[in-house]
Amino acid sequence: MSMKFSIPKTWRERKPHYLLEATKCKNCGKIHYPPRTVCDKCGSRDLERTRLSGEGRIVSYTVQYVVLDGFRDYAPIIYAIVELKEGVRVLAPLTDVKPGDVKIGLKVKAVLRKVSEDGKLGLIRYAIKFKPLEAESQK
Repeated sequence: MSMKFSIPKTWRERKPHYLLEATKCKNCGKIHYPPRTVCDKCGSRDLERTRLSGEGRIVSYTVQYVVLDGFRDYAPIIYAIVELKEGVRVLAPLTDVKPGDVKIGLKVKAVLRKVSEDGKLGLIRYAIKFKPLEAESQK
């Protein structure tokens, strides 16, 4: 079964998805990821674009062993909630780590990785995944 993705939507969402771009409220300072046009804390529309560091710690995770067609080559998939240095929490898959090596508090950094492709000649999608920081994985 071939999965069809919208090329215009993928193009529009490239900065938040590829660069971890967020918005920061100039009124109250709250950071929103993904970006928003209105602050959900104070209601201000005065927000500016900002890049997130991509470094943080795992606060929760789950391992998915049963996956949809098109993702079976990637199973098991580990999804984590990562709290970035800026205090923003991001849900994303982990990479370059085995399920048994994942633990709460593990330091990770964002990397860009392939997540799927729409057939042999279709759109190839990339997204942010998180991988353990090398120094932390050896401790």
